[in-house]
Amino acid sequence: MVELSHPDNLETVSRELMRNLNTRAITTVLFNRGKTSRAELARQTGLTQATISNITAKLVESRLVEEVGEGQSTGGRKPTLININNNYGYVVGVKIEKNFVLTSLFDLRVNLIDRRETRFDGVPSSEDVVELIEDEVLKYDSNYNVIGIGIGVSGLISDSGEIFYSPILNWKSQKLGEPLEDDLAIPVLIDNDVNAFTLAEGWFGAGKDFRDFLCVTVGEGVGAGIVINGSLYRGSLGGAGEIGHTTLDPDGPRCRCGESGCLEALASDYFLVNEMEKEGFSECQVGTLIEEAQQGDKLAREIFSRMGHNLGLGIKNLVNTLNPEAVLLGGERLDAAEFFIPSLKEEVLNHSFPQEARKLEIVAAQLGKKAWLMGAAILPVRDFFSLPLHKRREGKAEDNTSLKGLVK
Repeated sequence: MVELSHPDNLETVSRELMRNLNTRAITTVLFNRGKTSRAELARQTGLTQATISNITAKLVESRLVEEVGEGQSTGGRKPTLININNNYGYVVGVKIEKNFVLTSLFDLRVNLIDRRETRFDGVPSSEDVVELIEDEVLKYDSNYNVIGIGIGVSGLISDSGEIFYSPILNWKSQKLGEPLEDDLAIPVLIDNDVNAFTLAEGWFGAGKDFRDFLCVTVGEGVGAGIVINGSLYRGSLGGAGEIGHTTLDPDGPRCRCGESGCLEALASDYFLVNEMEKEGFSECQVGTLIEEAQQGDKLAREIFSRMGHNLGLGIKNLVNTLNPEAVLLGGERLDAAEFFIPSLKEEVLNHSFPQEARKLEIVAAQLGKKAWLMGAAILPVRDFFSLPLHKRREGKAEDNTSLKGLVK
């Protein structure tokens, strides 16, 4: 039998852990509520006034927290209000697309400071993307203190940020985080782009009112983010929500992933263009199909109706499996929502279990295109404010990029 040794510094470790927990509790309240008095922080966290005073003094000294004026008096002296200093640090959000990359700069409250777009001739390589991100971060960091990078990319992404497979980019086993962290010495967080989109809608958009919801995006591909009891569910290998590659028709058209009859092959832009070709349209582009539908063309509208039917079938399966409160619909193709959502809703509501269908809400995502970059930015912001229970790899500037080290 192996005996576990008793660490000599257990008391020190416990004190440090408690400080970290208390610090996180305070910054969480400040992040969520905005400017707050120290007395209100004590009420909200259950910590003593002495603990609040000690920790907030350290946070003010570090400049992560700042005093922002006075509150209303309840009979005595007006309380001093404190708040997160949004400009303490900045994060870079990145969205990788089929032939372009979006980069952006946000403050700690995910307010957009700058946005840039870089186009490529064809699909960029992972090396091209790493070089671009490094260049953009270095440009930003000359004027701003960049403390983290968040990247949203389509495909199967591991917890460690490795891109196992991205059908749209045709990338396999690609690592962006390691070379970026090695060169820039700041944390890099990578997740599926639909998960990032879902985070943004959950923090700031249509998902704020729900604890259990699905966020389905449709456009170049089809994907879903899954939120259970207020937390994003990623699955054991980060593959939860790959609804686009569930099989709808084994004898259906071949998908980019190599399988046949995937939902993505039957409900994405890829499907719309294929249907246009089958129906003999002279110009087979999604924009043309939208214009024709807007002008009342029955065939164009029928193609969108087919798409909505197929997408509804895929969503129905998730609804029957997970029983969410709501389904949020987002992505590029919401610009044609009026033409496919009616058939989608009919499929979901008429063919889900009756009890679930009666309570289910199907709503449009609220943030639009900006959700992709906001979600990517949330990844490092969330990481920065989280409790640092484990260290980053050796050589990384961990004390400058998390709450750890701010209160000692």
